[in-house]
Amino acid sequence: MLALRVAAAAGCSLTPPPGSPATGKAFASCADASLMQVDSAVEAAAAAQPGWAALTLDERKATMANAKVALLAAKADLAPLLVREQGKPLNQAEGEIDGCAMLLQRCIDLEMPEDVYSEDETRKIVAVRRPVGVIACICPWNYPLFTSLQKWAPALVIGNAVVVKPSPFTPLSTLALAVVLKDVFPAGTFNVVSGADGGEFNAGARLTAHPLVRKVSFTGSIATGKKIYGVAAPDMKNVTLECGGNDAAIVRADADVATACKGIFGSAFANSGQLCCAAKRVFVHESLLEEFKAEAVKLAGEAKFDEGFAQGVTHGPINNKMQFERVSALVEDARAAGAEILCGGKRMAPNGEAESFFYAPTIICGVAEGTRVVDEEQFGPVMPIMSFADDAEAIRRANDTMFGLGGSVWGKDVAAANAMAGQVHAGTVWVNQHSDLTGAPFGGFKWSGIGRELGKSDIEAFSETQTLSLAK
Repeated sequence: MLALRVAAAAGCSLTPPPGSPATGKAFASCADASLMQVDSAVEAAAAAQPGWAALTLDERKATMANAKVALLAAKADLAPLLVREQGKPLNQAEGEIDGCAMLLQRCIDLEMPEDVYSEDETRKIVAVRRPVGVIACICPWNYPLFTSLQKWAPALVIGNAVVVKPSPFTPLSTLALAVVLKDVFPAGTFNVVSGADGGEFNAGARLTAHPLVRKVSFTGSIATGKKIYGVAAPDMKNVTLECGGNDAAIVRADADVATACKGIFGSAFANSGQLCCAAKRVFVHESLLEEFKAEAVKLAGEAKFDEGFAQGVTHGPINNKMQFERVSALVEDARAAGAEILCGGKRMAPNGEAESFFYAPTIICGVAEGTRVVDEEQFGPVMPIMSFADDAEAIRRANDTMFGLGGSVWGKDVAAANAMAGQVHAGTVWVNQHSDLTGAPFGGFKWSGIGRELGKSDIEAFSETQTLSLAK
């Protein structure tokens, strides 16, 4: 019920007024939750969780099936709202909602078997999974619905109650989904609170510190992830942190350039580069460098950047002014350092809106480690390309970072590429593809995160192990 009250206070509806990051102008307002509202949401979750957990797994799965039906029924309303507040093209917004339905289906299919360690005529030793309790889900703005469901859907089906906080840049679609689902879940089990990350009151910080919250699942920046880790420590809260990446894509000397460049470009510019596991550092064998550069520039020229409802659009704007200015600063820093800007490197206004957050697809060469655009996560439509002489050099440079979310290796010799993939220090490494969802556990090495979500890791992420020594 709190989610509905917050949505109403924010003026949210399933038919929002026109506007989007494609204009650089506000099109709606959204209320920040107060301290009292955040606390009320957590208290409601804590009160509802035991009854929800007492249901059988099959009963909770039935509720998730109802949620899937309600989500897909609202797709035609949710997708345009997602376009307006996030900026992605309509077909990609629809695809994000389809991805949410897939996540719900995985919850419907989830199994939680017991592990029997020993059993005789007097005793049975068994390990079972129990819900954690109240889980705070703190979500980013690049895929606001998908990353939200990635957390709350498995958390709920396992028997937890949740309080979801969407990014202040994209609160509307999550609040609207809460309205859609308000009668699906028992009161108090599924809560959404919106709130800015700065100012007098920080809703995310309050959720992290709240004594009734026993787990925080976060996707966002390294800086915020470290803060959450520190705040959660005194209460010994469980945390899962996915803190972004600076993925290396390695193109070996035997790679097919057209195939590799198409795959890497598709990853690097997916969602206009606003993807945690996008290819963000491209290492190309020196014998292929010029051919790869030409192919990348060609692909950039074929991409259509425009507002999300435009005909034939393939890429939308950067989501917000803060990120637009960051991407611009990274490119200007590279330019000042003598980098070669093969294409892009400037603001664009494909729909005539001078204040929009469109940034031209940018290919950069003549950079190396020590340049910000290489060392830092761009999270925008920018792809730096560097050359290497041999595989050992490529691996060394790919691993020379505190990031470790994803990576890829490209080449015709699959056995060699597979062996090389195992040397990349990252949570997910692909061979001859990049960023494709595997359905397996996802998370990062080093500063890219702690813990895993998706796949079988969902059970570990959102439950605790209880060992029972049962007498007969």
